[in-house]
Amino acid sequence: MKRTVIGAVAVAAVLTLGACSAGAPDGAVDETTSSGETTTAPNEPTAETEPDAAVPELLGFTATDIDGDAFEGASLAGSPAVLWFWQEDCPICQSQGPDVAALIADHGDRVAVVGIAGTGLYRTSTDEQRQAFVEDTGTGDATHLQSPDGELWTRFGVTSQSTYVLLDSSGEIVDSGSFSGGELDEKVAELS
Repeated sequence: MKRTVIGAVAVAAVLTLGACSAGAPDGAVDETTSSGETTTAPNEPTAETEPDAAVPELLGFTATDIDGDAFEGASLAGSPAVLWFWQEDCPICQSQGPDVAALIADHGDRVAVVGIAGTGLYRTSTDEQRQAFVEDTGTGDATHLQSPDGELWTRFGVTSQSTYVLLDSSGEIVDSGSFSGGELDEKVAELS
């Protein structure tokens, strides 16, 4: 209890001192010129200073792709996305490959396409089997994530393989289900 109070007092002191400091107005940076004068310039936002508040909670996750690289769900914020939940040993998922490849070819310039592999329908999938699935389905131009514990499936409310989840640019789910190629194309064309 004593540590909590001391910590809270320390945080309050830092915030108070920071708020009381003199300097440039919000959104500006003080700069000293070679003649010793201080000028105020607008603060240029950078990727590091952008607030995380712009990322919807649904996209606040980190996963590993099937190549072992980290993937930030926040990278999907700001543009529509199609999430494709598949299992490498699912015949329906395998048959969806051409539809997903066509989706990437037709809409990949404005819509992110992300495959999310499950653990396996009839057996536990290996890295090699997931890689082979991507190669066999011709969907290598999409990002493919692993979800060995099913956390991503749960996050997006998916209970079965061969499911698509369509997200609008604000990161909201606008539709989900197992769609034919034509239905998927129509739904994606309407995403904004």
